[in-house]
Amino acid sequence: MKILSIEIVGFGKWNQKTIDFSGSNQLVYGSNEAGKSTIYQFIQALLFGFPAKGKKRKSYLPKNGGSYGGRLWLKHPVYGKVQIERFKEMNKGQAKVYIGEQVGDEELLKKVLHPLTKELFQSVFTFQQEQLSQLGNLEEEELQTALLALGISGSDQLLKTREAYFKQAQEIYKSKGARPPLNSLLTAYQKLSEKIRNKEQEEQTFGSVVAQLKQTSEAIAEQRLRVSERKEQLSLVEKQLINYPLFEELQKLQKQIHPNKITVEPQESEHLLALYQEHKFLKQETERLNRTLQESFDGEELLPEYLFYLREEENLKSFLAQRYTISKLLSEIGWMRESATQNKQELFALEQKWDWTEEQPPHLFFEDQQLKELREKFITQRVQMQTEEENQRSLIESLDSQEKNLEAFESANQKIFQRNQRKRKHQTNTALLLGLLLAALMGVVGGLLLSSPVCWLSWIFALICGGTAGAVFFLPQRSTEDEVKQQWQQKLSNLDYLSAQLNQTEERMARIEKEEAQLNKYIFEQARANHLGKMNRLELWMNHKEDIKRYLLLMNTNKELFRQIETESKTAGDWLKQTERYVNWLPIVGKNLEERVKIISNFTDQMEQHRLLQESRTDSYTKQSIKEVKEKQHRVFEEAQPLLYKYQILAIDDVPEKLQDYQQTQTTDSRKKELERLLMNLYEENTTLSQLNDRKYQLNAELKGAEDEIFHLQKEEQRLDYQRKLMIEDGTLDQLYQKREGMRAEIEALASDWTGYKLAGQLLMDLLTELSDQQLPSLLKKATYYFSVVTADAYLKVQLENEQLIVKDAAGRDFAIYDLSTGTKDQLVMAVRLAFLALMGEKSICPVMIDDGWLHYDSQRKRHLAKLFRLFGENHQIICFSSDQEMVSYYQEEKQPVVQLEGE
Repeated sequence: MKILSIEIVGFGKWNQKTIDFSGSNQLVYGSNEAGKSTIYQFIQALLFGFPAKGKKRKSYLPKNGGSYGGRLWLKHPVYGKVQIERFKEMNKGQAKVYIGEQVGDEELLKKVLHPLTKELFQSVFTFQQEQLSQLGNLEEEELQTALLALGISGSDQLLKTREAYFKQAQEIYKSKGARPPLNSLLTAYQKLSEKIRNKEQEEQTFGSVVAQLKQTSEAIAEQRLRVSERKEQLSLVEKQLINYPLFEELQKLQKQIHPNKITVEPQESEHLLALYQEHKFLKQETERLNRTLQESFDGEELLPEYLFYLREEENLKSFLAQRYTISKLLSEIGWMRESATQNKQELFALEQKWDWTEEQPPHLFFEDQQLKELREKFITQRVQMQTEEENQRSLIESLDSQEKNLEAFESANQKIFQRNQRKRKHQTNTALLLGLLLAALMGVVGGLLLSSPVCWLSWIFALICGGTAGAVFFLPQRSTEDEVKQQWQQKLSNLDYLSAQLNQTEERMARIEKEEAQLNKYIFEQARANHLGKMNRLELWMNHKEDIKRYLLLMNTNKELFRQIETESKTAGDWLKQTERYVNWLPIVGKNLEERVKIISNFTDQMEQHRLLQESRTDSYTKQSIKEVKEKQHRVFEEAQPLLYKYQILAIDDVPEKLQDYQQTQTTDSRKKELERLLMNLYEENTTLSQLNDRKYQLNAELKGAEDEIFHLQKEEQRLDYQRKLMIEDGTLDQLYQKREGMRAEIEALASDWTGYKLAGQLLMDLLTELSDQQLPSLLKKATYYFSVVTADAYLKVQLENEQLIVKDAAGRDFAIYDLSTGTKDQLVMAVRLAFLALMGEKSICPVMIDDGWLHYDSQRKRHLAKLFRLFGENHQIICFSSDQEMVSYYQEEKQPVVQLEGE
């Protein structure tokens, strides 16, 4: 069958396009997006129907909205010239077929095309680069099998169908599977048969199963609660890890010491800065007036000390104005140091007594109620142990007494427990019985023969002897042996009961001892974990817990004292540092702060006296100016003094620096408060990153363990519930037999399907084998010829050795398929497929459609491929689609027709 021409009325980009094809080899050439693939899809649509719509499928509806479809003319070896017409909007997209005067429908088209189907058209008669790429990605063994299948059947469809049959068979049954339905049914059938055989033996009581199910459900609930707790804890730890950088920042801020957490009001800050500027100006004015004063003395030099005093007058007076504050500060430092020393001595005594350290201080982990409960538990255990010990002593004494009583009883009744002695006792009783009977007989005879009143004595004697004989005959059997045995058995029972009671008592004692050991271990571990040192007994906790509180109080008090001492010492150091500027003028080197205050005070008094002397010699204007400046300075100082004292600023010259420090402290405090609010109740003190990571790892492990335990418990619960339902729903053996018969019918049906799929797959395998035996020699011969053509005689032989395809080159070397290059493998695949089609001869039912099947080819390979297509086209129709300009030149060299496409 050959395609003569096509008329595209409307399909994709093409409208009113007619293309004629030759009956041999031809090339349809066009650049990318020229519409080559659209022509191929049009031919396929005309033969087999329009493609279904889909989101991921390309639409070939006409761009101009015209008719969707066209016509195709082909030459058929039986029907002659056939016209196929198909339009989407006409006849619901069904084809119309014209053969001469005959007009047919889709059924006639299928008859004309038979045995060609869409699958054969795509897999056998269409050559696409994607198929070569898929073959190139196969493993060596898969590639060998695929090539043989291509050569034998023209495509790998038979091989895929065989694999599909085997896969469907495996979906029904696997030799080592458990999930396939036949495997499951066989397993269930076996279990049901076992149940029928052993129903009576395997049946358990319903109450036992219900109890186990209840316990399992409770265990699952408990584990689920544990999982929920672990998830909450894990969520907290992960939140802690995420926010840990903020926590580190907070720790750094907390370590920063800000002794004076002072907040300066904005208005007062501005006021202080204004007073500082005025003070600075007045200070400069004072210096100017002092210079004027010095010049007024006509060269008379002032004392250097006085000049120094004039320069530092304001600072000196500001410093001396704080004398009371300094004195109070030094007194407080002395008192705090003395208190810290006393606390340290008391701490040392407690450390010596209980082996405590400040590095690992004791922790008061228990509350009074908890301690009370522990003590009550301890006392209860002691009382129980004493009670059990008393019971033990009493039982031991009772056992000893009972054993001695038993020994005495057995000794007293030794004859009863010895068989020979019992026989002799029986003989003695027999002789006595005969004697008594003889005496009683003689008394009866005497009573009959003798006269009254002697006869009555004889009768009484006979009655006594007879009664004694009866007692001797009956009593020894019951009263002696039976009663002794009953008493002996009773004594043995008493001994057994006492022994059992003793064992129970000893078990209770062992349990109490274990609980005491666990409690003592808990106490010891808690003492070690909380650094309690020698305070490792419960009674010490009860009697000396105030020592822990006292130690912690002293330790915290000392920490606070040392912090305050450091803060106050820093303030005193600031005062001391402020006086360092005077060391060149005043004898304060090596003096403490208190001594320096006294020296500076004396120096100021001296300089004031000198001032009075100098002012008496000064002109009135300069004197008045100095007075006014001093008054202003005094006013500024008096106005600034409350604010300086309020904000703990030592001198007015320190205002800018102190305000800047306070602003920085405020910023730090704001940040710290923000972090404390964000991290509230999120971290414990001294939490480290490694601890959080360890905790996360531990929680993940516990969570996984709990989830695994839930999984196992749920499986057990399902098993028990299933067993319970079976016990509820379990019917009679007749019902079980009926169920087994139903399962057997299902098994037979599945087994029949499985056998069919296995047989079909095996038949296809046998068919491939048969085809290979019949067709393989001719196929290999033709493939060898085509392969040598396409490789320019570089390879001269394609053969099968040990069920493996081997190619030989011109030098006689053997190459496995997987050793070939990608382009050579493509050439071999092309040769094998064309060889299969060539063997069909006149039976060829469709033209060969090739879409750029030479991706990995160089120029020489393309030239040889064009030659191969020319040779193949002598007996078959080939329609090649390509955008390769180079291939056009090779077709022209081979004088093969080329159809040029122009985009529309």
